[in-house]
Amino acid sequence: MYKKPTTIKELCEFIWYLEEKYNLLDFETDGVKVWQYKRMEIYYKIAELSGVILQPHTRLKKIDKIKHLFVYIKNSFINNFFTLKRADTIVFSHPRVVDVDNKNIDIYTYYLINELKKKSNVIEFESANIGIHKKERTFYTHYLDWVSLLQRFYKVFHKVSIIDRDLELLYKVKEEIDKVCSIDIKLIDIFRDNIKNYKSLYKIYDKIFKRVKPSICYTVNAYGQAPIIKALKDNKILVVELQHGVFSKYHLGYSFPNNKSNLEYFPDKLYVWSKFWKDLLKFPISNNNIVIDKFRYLEQEKSKFIHLEKNQNQIIVLSQGAIGDLIAQRFLDNYSMFKNYTVKYKLHPGEFDRWKNYTALVKLSKYENIEIIKDEIPLYELFAKSSIQVGVFSTALYEGIEFGCKTILFNISGIEYMDRFIEIRNDVDVI
Repeated sequence: MYKKPTTIKELCEFIWYLEEKYNLLDFETDGVKVWQYKRMEIYYKIAELSGVILQPHTRLKKIDKIKHLFVYIKNSFINNFFTLKRADTIVFSHPRVVDVDNKNIDIYTYYLINELKKKSNVIEFESANIGIHKKERTFYTHYLDWVSLLQRFYKVFHKVSIIDRDLELLYKVKEEIDKVCSIDIKLIDIFRDNIKNYKSLYKIYDKIFKRVKPSICYTVNAYGQAPIIKALKDNKILVVELQHGVFSKYHLGYSFPNNKSNLEYFPDKLYVWSKFWKDLLKFPISNNNIVIDKFRYLEQEKSKFIHLEKNQNQIIVLSQGAIGDLIAQRFLDNYSMFKNYTVKYKLHPGEFDRWKNYTALVKLSKYENIEIIKDEIPLYELFAKSSIQVGVFSTALYEGIEFGCKTILFNISGIEYMDRFIEIRNDVDVI
C-alpha cells in the first residue's frame, strides 16, 4: 500500500505503479488512449490537489476569455482553413516569447525557422499565449485561433461512449488515487472531456495536414498534443520534438520506465541540446532517433554577454511557477547566508501577476539587498554579471552554468529532476 506522496519522486513512483497495475498507457476507450494523451495533466491535477506542487502557470479569468474571444474571431478572418497553403515543413512554435533585441521571438524555433526557410517552404503554426499573440506576424506565420474556435464547436457534437467494463476500471483507478492521495479527482470527467477534445482536434488537424501536405513537422512541446501527433503520423508526416526545457526520470512527458510497447502519441524523433541530455534517461523511442542539435538561442545570446564583468557579490535566484512559494520560503529560511549579497530574484513569466500571493516573497521584497525582477529583462545578462545562481530544477540553471555561475540548489519538491546534474558536477551545493 502506497503512502500519500509528498514529493514529485513519490508521486511519479505512484503513477508508474498505477500504469503497470492497470496497463493505463495502452488503455483505450472510445477509440482514444486518454491516459497516454493526458498523462501530464492528470499528474499535475493530482499534484495540485495533494499539495505536492502548485498550479504552474496563470490561468485566464472568465472576463479575459470573453475579451480574447473577439480577437480570436478577428484573427480567424485573416488565418483560417482556406488561407492554408502547401508547405514542405510545418513548425508548431511555443506561444511564450522573449524580447531579443527589441523583437519578441520564440527562442526554441526562431533560429531554426530561419535556417529552414533557406531550403524549404515553411509554415509556422502559432497559438495565442494567455489569449494574445505577442510576436510580429510574418508571411509564413499562421495563427491557430480559428482552430480553437472550431474545436469548441465540434466538441459539442461529439458523443462519448465509455463501455461499462472500461468505466469499472476507471472507477478502480480513481478510487485508488483518492485513497492514497486523500483527494477527490474527477477522473471520469477528465476522460470524457478529453475524448471530446481529442476527437474534435484530430478531425481538424487531419484536414489541415491533408491540405498542407508537409513531409516533416517540428514541435516544441509534444506531450499533450496527442491528436496532432496522431494526425501527423496517420498522414505519414515525420514528427520531431525540439527540447524546450529540463527533463529527467521524473518528468512524465518523457519518462516511461514501465512501458513495454510503442507509444502511439510520442514523436518519431527528439532533438536534444547535448550528449548529456541524450544519455540522461531511456526514452520511449530508439536511441538513433534521439538527435543532438544545439540550442541556437543560447549560442547566439551567450556571445552578447559573456564578456561582461562578474560581480562576485551578486546572486540570481530562479523562481518557478509550480513551486514558487516553496522557493521563496526556503530562501527566507536561509536568508542569513545571502544577506551580504546583492540578490536578483528572477520570477518566471507565469508568476509576474501573482508573486504577491507568496507570503515569504512579499517579506523578502522588503529587504534592501533584494530586487524582485518581474518583467522580461535579459536573463543572460543577469547570469553574466552574477557569481552564484540559486534554484531547484529550472532549465535556466543549465544556462547559468554556461556563464560560470556556481550553483546552489534548494532541497525541496522537484530536486529529483537534478539527480544526474548533481551527480556529474562537483560545484553544486544542496541546502
